[in-house]
Amino acid sequence: MFKKNYFMEKNLPLQTKIRYRKMRLLIGNADDKIILDIGAGRLPISKGIKTKRTLRLDGVKKYSPDICCDLDKGIPLKNNSVDIIIAGEIIEHIYNPIKFIKECNKVLKKGGFLILSTPNICSLKNRFKIFVGQLPEYCAEPSEDESFERHIIDFNFPRLVQILKKNGFKIIKKTSNGIIYHSQSIFPRFLTPPQFGETIIIKSKKVNNLK
Repeated sequence: MFKKNYFMEKNLPLQTKIRYRKMRLLIGNADDKIILDIGAGRLPISKGIKTKRTLRLDGVKKYSPDICCDLDKGIPLKNNSVDIIIAGEIIEHIYNPIKFIKECNKVLKKGGFLILSTPNICSLKNRFKIFVGQLPEYCAEPSEDESFERHIIDFNFPRLVQILKKNGFKIIKKTSNGIIYHSQSIFPRFLTPPQFGETIIIKSKKVNNLK
């Protein structure tokens, strides 16, 4: 499928390495699948995975994506044309995340999978930050920055699960990258409840077409 140490060789923060590894494992065998990697950037999560076809989408031309577009305006693909969508750290940057989930439903084949991640506003670390009067890490804040890099909205597990379920998806797996502080895991990941982890990682299955 792919080299297990591929992302361990890259100069990435620990939380990102773990997130990439978990999302890639959730993809499973994709030999005969068409994958859409949304927000692929310079280091696509889909890189090195054997597929029938991989489409990389991004809003930044310098990354040379297969599709360059503004996600706030939709996903420019035919309905029911993709088997798997990967959307890593994207939904928090979008002005209308519900529209984005509906667009994912539209382009996915029935039975297809949406694998996404986003920072967890209710991570254990963020709960401590709020307790001592600090803002959560990576939270949406007022800014003059109008680029796609800024966070528009925050998510916790219940909010994201609710949006997915209301828009034609069934939750298959909920996980996280664990509790990480200063680039160190401070608690065994297999014992960490997902709702306390730094990042929300969800695999969902399209079970209904939206009207």
